[in-house]
Amino acid sequence: MYRRGAAKKDPNNKPVKKDVSDSDKYADILVFGYACKLFRDDEKALYHEHGKHLIPWMGDKSIMIDRYDGRGHLHDLSDYDSGSWNTSYQLSEEEARIEALCDEERGRIQTFK
Repeated sequence: MYRRGAAKKDPNNKPVKKDVSDSDKYADILVFGYACKLFRDDEKALYHEHGKHLIPWMGDKSIMIDRYDGRGHLHDLSDYDSGSWNTSYQLSEEEARIEALCDEERGRIQTFK
């Protein structure tokens, strides 16, 4: 098996320090872009500025969403009402153990703040 940097040793069996240049200190980053043309359309800008592209969510005019909003796919929220959850749920032994570990970790984090 090969060891990282094994070939770079001096006779005293100590690793040889490598000279670090400024370019080696920083991670490489790749930046790219695409050419595009921008068209000034004042009428379309005002249309969006006034929110005319928005639609009412489930017929409620107080909640306006655009057509790409994920809430447009939610039609029945009764599954998420507080009364629909099982309030008498008991944790299994494994879940209780994990919850106790999490509580301990939360307490440790709180003491550092």
